[in-house]
Amino acid sequence: MKFAAPCVFLALLSLSLTSSALSVGERMRVVVQEASGIFASVDLVSSSRALRGGEGKNRTLNNIIRDVSEEDDLIDIKYVDLEPEQPKRSTPVHINALAYVKDHIDKATANVKVKYGFLTLLNRNYDLCEELKTNLNKTCPVDEGPIEVSVDVDIPGFIPPGWFHLEATAWRDSDEKHLGRILADVKF
Repeated sequence: MKFAAPCVFLALLSLSLTSSALSVGERMRVVVQEASGIFASVDLVSSSRALRGGEGKNRTLNNIIRDVSEEDDLIDIKYVDLEPEQPKRSTPVHINALAYVKDHIDKATANVKVKYGFLTLLNRNYDLCEELKTNLNKTCPVDEGPIEVSVDVDIPGFIPPGWFHLEATAWRDSDEKHLGRILADVKF
């Protein structure tokens, strides 16, 4: 967390230096841009790994998504393909993925965080069994073995330009054993 204070300081400095010449909306845009650039350079994978105490995979799945799961997590992601490779506003994205489930999962939860620069836009838990049922017509429990995901996601047209950072961590509810963790960085 040693990066937080300098990032906030630099964002506030840029705001104060430009405040006389810019409107409030323009000042906020400048702060978000400055913070986006600063946070994009922070190595979130290494600091996260240190918190969990393991080495982790830190494996690139495509030009946006990294698998930062631990070796002993319950799901091993084989691949995640996006079409188009770089998501765009108002354009649907087809996601095709394959993972191997290492142990039986009765019920699971995922926490998803989405940040725009330093602003947290989403920090929500999802019932993965409900998501499987609603979006993929699959049900829990999930047994050991391969699981394939093929889904289309609509990207809204009103997304502001800039970098978005997504972090998703999932765990089995019965014993809180981690299923896996991914990070994604996308620029619109």
